[in-house]
Amino acid sequence: MLKINRYFKEIYSSTAFPGIIIFLMLIAINAVIQPGFFTYYSFKLNLLSFTPLILVSIAQALVMLVGALDLSIGASISLLTVFMASVMGDSPLSIALALILALGAALAMSLFNGFFISYLKLPPFLVTYASSAIWFGIALYIMPTPGGYIPKPFYKFYRSDFLGIIPIPVLILIGVGVIYFILSRLKVYKHMYAVGGKEEAAWASGIKIHATRIKAFLWSGVFIALAAICLVSQTATGDARCGLSYTLDSVAAAVIGGVSFSGGKGSLAGAAVGGVILGLLINILYFANVTSFYQTFMKGIIVIGALVVGSVTRMKEQTIS
Repeated sequence: MLKINRYFKEIYSSTAFPGIIIFLMLIAINAVIQPGFFTYYSFKLNLLSFTPLILVSIAQALVMLVGALDLSIGASISLLTVFMASVMGDSPLSIALALILALGAALAMSLFNGFFISYLKLPPFLVTYASSAIWFGIALYIMPTPGGYIPKPFYKFYRSDFLGIIPIPVLILIGVGVIYFILSRLKVYKHMYAVGGKEEAAWASGIKIHATRIKAFLWSGVFIALAAICLVSQTATGDARCGLSYTLDSVAAAVIGGVSFSGGKGSLAGAAVGGVILGLLINILYFANVTSFYQTFMKGIIVIGALVVGSVTRMKEQTIS
């Protein structure tokens, strides 16, 4: 009995606890208002749209772990979709080259942010806000209106099933799980928590603060590239505005998943769950015929709710200790 009580106490005190509660509530609501929510077809459609959001939520969480915030994530994704739609051709070689170049561009943009924040010690909010305007401007210059070319085999692959039963996004998320497993066992991942938790203590223990922050941004760039690839596969077009909503969504998902704004707390898995929660929320609003304004409004309410519940949980934890 004591073990069971201890187990529930650990869940309750977890930073992801608010997200778990919201997740279960949204599952129940979706099951009521969305016909066939638990069918394979509905599961696949939801997964196709949730996957980019899950990936970008993980990207934001990596940056937040070191005490930063990336407001350029949405514009980065937009620029990458425009870039891929501009250079991709029908041949496998051109597709592979476009994907490699997209990854390189994502890493370069993340490095840009990380350098100015880490070495020049500029505020993350201002740096990423400015870079967001730059990436968005470049995307608009390249492609003022949605268009470009995405070969049919490429985007059909994303929408297909492996062995006829496993949606490709499932394999992508399994691959992400493998990346997370590897990353979580690297020293740099533990250093991210140390830098975000207490920078002075991390420095005193010999951790390279600047290098750790830049590595967090570079790892974030990997997931930004994956999110852009999934999004361009889903929409089959390049669009300078298609990624802009992901900035707020990624922050909301990370917070809902228990990642702290101040850094050093939370997990990538929690951020991924936060992405699923937002996807479920969008589903509810869509089937309830709610306008886009109220969708943004509800996202804000959900984030505030998660912050309040998380704050109460931490206060109780401090009182007990």
